[in-house]
Amino acid sequence: MRWLVRKNGLPFASFLFCPDKTHKTAVARNLSKRILRELVRKHHSLLPVGYDYALLVQKEFAKLSKEDREAFFLSVLKQFP
Repeated sequence: MRWLVRKNGLPFASFLFCPDKTHKTAVARNLSKRILRELVRKHHSLLPVGYDYALLVQKEFAKLSKEDREAFFLSVLKQFP
């Protein structure tokens, strides 16, 4: 998973969820987006406002267990101020 972050100067954060080309079907792409949306919804209070976030995810992310996905997501979140 890769994150691209850009300051937007607004009083809220916006998100883009983008599966990469390793997802062969729409079902796989939509599953990855649903997983990411749920993780952001659950942990949105940890993300600073005033930024645009683009989350680029690979197919292997959806194959991880729920606990592993959440642990990986939180480890990436700790890199932000």
